[in-house]
Amino acid sequence: MSMFAIILRETNDEVAKRIREKYPAAYEMTETCFLVQSDFIAENVAVSVGIKGEDRIEEASGVVFRLNGSYAGFTARSLWDWLEQAESRNELVPK
Repeated sequence: MSMFAIILRETNDEVAKRIREKYPAAYEMTETCFLVQSDFIAENVAVSVGIKGEDRIEEASGVVFRLNGSYAGFTARSLWDWLEQAESRNELVPK
């Protein structure tokens, strides 16, 4: 499974709702930044949350980045815990 960052240009309640429904283990950094795990590619993640595709939420604007596993910074402990758990889930998945 890959980790993705979903970054919205501005707060969008409907996109946030879809993220929470489709990715219940998502980490919400802010109202416009979410981290999720998926077996999909970035484009499919964008479609699934409504920022791209035929079912796009019209006023929604954002981007999905696949994360490469490198990160650094100073932030809430819960983020580091989420990343650690996400990485350990990946180790349990056969390649």
